[in-house]
Amino acid sequence: MDYIIAIPSYKRPETIKTKTLSLLNAHNIPKDKITIFVADKDEYNQYEKSLNKEYRMVVGVPTIGEQRNFIESYYDEGTRLVMLDDDLEGIYIKNENSLTPISDLENDFIVKGFKACEETGAKCFGLYAASNPYFMLHRTYTKLSYIIGCAFGVIVQHDDFLKRITNHGEDYEYSIRQYIKNKKLVRFDDITCKSKFFTEEGGLQTIRTKEYIYDSIKWIQDKFPDYCTMYIRKTTGNAELRLKDKIKNRNQAKLF
Repeated sequence: MDYIIAIPSYKRPETIKTKTLSLLNAHNIPKDKITIFVADKDEYNQYEKSLNKEYRMVVGVPTIGEQRNFIESYYDEGTRLVMLDDDLEGIYIKNENSLTPISDLENDFIVKGFKACEETGAKCFGLYAASNPYFMLHRTYTKLSYIIGCAFGVIVQHDDFLKRITNHGEDYEYSIRQYIKNKKLVRFDDITCKSKFFTEEGGLQTIRTKEYIYDSIKWIQDKFPDYCTMYIRKTTGNAELRLKDKIKNRNQAKLF
C-alpha cells in the first residue's frame, strides 16, 4: 500500500532524531516515505545539519494548526497521509492488563488504518489517547471520538471546512470537522502512544499557557456546541473537552 509519512516539527532537531525517526527506523519504514515539515528556512538549516541531510524536508508555515493544514494541502487529494508528532517514544498495543510495543507499525497500524477507512467510508483514523490499558478496549470505534494528533492517518481531502483554526486543541477540532464531513472516524481503542505532550521543549510549548489553552478550548466549544462541552480538569486546572454527538439524526448535520 502506498502512503506518505509527514512529521511537523519545531525547534526539536535532536528530539525528532532520537524519538520519532528512531522509532520509524526500528520498524524499517523507508526514509523515502518520510518528509519533515519545518516552520522556516532557519529551522530548515538547523534540521538539515542535525539530520545529516538524510531526510527530505519542506519549509512550511509556523504554528501546528496551520502547519497541518499546509501539509494536507501540499499533497494531492486521495493521498494516504500519516502524520506523526516529532517526539513519539513508542506505539503500543493493549495486551491483557499491560502495554507492549506494537510489533509491526506499518501493517498493524498504518495499513490497518487505511483499510478500515476504505471499508467504513471514513477518511481519518487514529489511536487511543490515554496510554492506560485499564481503559482500553479491543475494538475499532467509528463514532465521534478524539483522534489525538500524535499519530493519525488521513485520506487527503482539499476542503476548506477541514482546515484547523486553533493550535492547542487542534486535534479535537479536526476530529469534529472530520466527523461532521464524513460521518465516521476510525479509532483503534487497543493501540496507543507515549509522548511527553506537555513537557518536551519546543513545539507548542513555546506559546502554551493556561490562558491560551482556555481560549482555544472555549473557541472549539463555541464553534461546535452540538459536538463537545468544555470542563476544567481539577488535577491540572486546564480547560479540556468532552466529545458527544448531540444530533440524533446524522443526516441533519450541516457543514458550517
